Amino acid sequence: MVTWSNNKFYINGEPTRIFSGSIHYFRSLPDQWYDLMYKLKCCGLNTVETYCCWNLHEPNEGEFCFDGRLDLERFIKTAEDLGLWVIIRPGPFICAEYEFGGLPGWLLKDETIRLRTDEEKYMTAVKKYFDKLMPIIVPHLETNGGKVILMAAENEYGSFGNSTRYMNKCVDMIKSYGVDVPIFTADGHRQMFLDGGHADNTMCALDFGYANGLHDEHFAPIKEYQPDVPIFHVEHWIGMFTQWGKPFQPYSAETVAGEIRQHLNMPNNSFNLYMFHGGTNYEFTNGANAFNTDPDDRAETKFFADTTSYDYDAPLNEWGECTPKYFAIQREMERYLGYELPKPSKIPLQNIGRVDLESKAGLFSNLENIGKKFESATLKSMEYFGQNFGYILYRTKITTDGADMIAFSHIADRVHIYYDGIYRGTLYRNDKKKYLEIDGWMTKGGTLDLLVENMGRIGFGPDMLKGDRKGLNDYVYISQVGGPRQLLHNFEVYTLPMNDLSKLDFGNKNSDLPSFYKGTFKTPEKKDCFIHPKGFTKGFIMVNGFLLGKYWDIGPQLSVYLPYPILKVENEIIIFDEEPVREPYVEITDKHILDSMRTEEGPETIV
Repeated sequence: MVTWSNNKFYINGEPTRIFSGSIHYFRSLPDQWYDLMYKLKCCGLNTVETYCCWNLHEPNEGEFCFDGRLDLERFIKTAEDLGLWVIIRPGPFICAEYEFGGLPGWLLKDETIRLRTDEEKYMTAVKKYFDKLMPIIVPHLETNGGKVILMAAENEYGSFGNSTRYMNKCVDMIKSYGVDVPIFTADGHRQMFLDGGHADNTMCALDFGYANGLHDEHFAPIKEYQPDVPIFHVEHWIGMFTQWGKPFQPYSAETVAGEIRQHLNMPNNSFNLYMFHGGTNYEFTNGANAFNTDPDDRAETKFFADTTSYDYDAPLNEWGECTPKYFAIQREMERYLGYELPKPSKIPLQNIGRVDLESKAGLFSNLENIGKKFESATLKSMEYFGQNFGYILYRTKITTDGADMIAFSHIADRVHIYYDGIYRGTLYRNDKKKYLEIDGWMTKGGTLDLLVENMGRIGFGPDMLKGDRKGLNDYVYISQVGGPRQLLHNFEVYTLPMNDLSKLDFGNKNSDLPSFYKGTFKTPEKKDCFIHPKGFTKGFIMVNGFLLGKYWDIGPQLSVYLPYPILKVENEIIIFDEEPVREPYVEITDKHILDSMRTEEGPETIV
């Protein structure tokens, strides 16, 4: 039995301190799990923690997936084989800087749904997911002879809402599957967050970090709130996620080691290091946040998409190598435990060199091959057409001359504008000016194409409910100076999830833009490496049919991790770029660039 009282955890009657680290199974590959957890154990930790990702486990309503890197049971069994305890945080909402906070995009097809409430539509969808998820977890509870010792209900709800009724229903639903290990809620350390996010008869746990030490004010509210509960710092942030166009945010190994020392010197404290291994936002699963950037308008927020890399400046870097932070934490654990811990060996990397991408395929000439076509009188969101990720194209005919402006009421998130196949401009949801001047190029009878990218759904706070539906979900119009606005209607819509490119036609080397570029390369050894798309601007990379993720030359991430399990002797690489390509080649090396914005001298390479 797992219980708590007198500020302590007990497992089978023995006082136990939980020393845990976060490793997300969906941000790594199954062949890597044992090594990652072995290194966690070598660092002196006794528990591994993970979220569960609803958006991948149920990619389409009623269709479930629990294999490959979504094989949660294999992940749990790997931990059990290593003698580690396990903490599961099933959601339904997880944040995690993951796309839409782990919620599936298809929930947004119904514009009446109210997410993260006890409203019937939402809770019915949650239950259908839990009906599939919980039977995987419950046999591995400690009370059933397994290693799962704690489970969470929802996540950081106090940073979103204040419905104790909803939180209680989340807890009751989890218990209804036979979960009899302690259930906790996780919120920030301030009283407001604890008041809003707690549930009855559960333990409150804390999320905070980047504080240059642990301070009394971090723990005072929870001690007053639940004086008998053990301090469980379930998200001790020892690094930080990264967003496009913003510098990588390192957090020193020395500071983290000092915070671990503080925890260990507090007799009953337990903690979970977030992240112990961050991993990668494969495919299009990176999330986004909305931050206030205007001190004169505290209610206004801007959109910031997360990078493909979720390295997080963690003790194990993106590809699982031990960093100086790892060994700094390990030294503190050795002092506490009183014995020396094993030092894991380094991960082998390889340098393949230049790979030319000699085949080219235009997007517009391949719409029927990789997209699904719809007809719509008005603009509707990506979710309306049953699409979660990728791109969507809206096409219509212009029926008049003389327009001098095209404008958008709403963009989510970045729209490229083409007229008769010629690129005319790009608008972004953060742009104050959401219109484009027309300098005589729009004439009657021409074809307007609007290519929109989903850069990641907001996954934290109330902004995720501002209608973060992707694509164009309102109206677009043309106008003349001093004249009325004329809405555009009657669109052909192509959904472009980009998850299957097997039917691309690469027969036309001089095809239109944007385009796909294909090449091949050999790897006699299966070792990790990194793709540098030096001549490219913005898009995504696929190797052997596996979508590695996105790149963008604004940084700070300038290379994309290529994990060894994906590799074969003969390999195919496909890159899609939204912009003109300077020279279609990549370099595949043993160096990773995650912080191109830190130094004035130039990009800093993190090895």
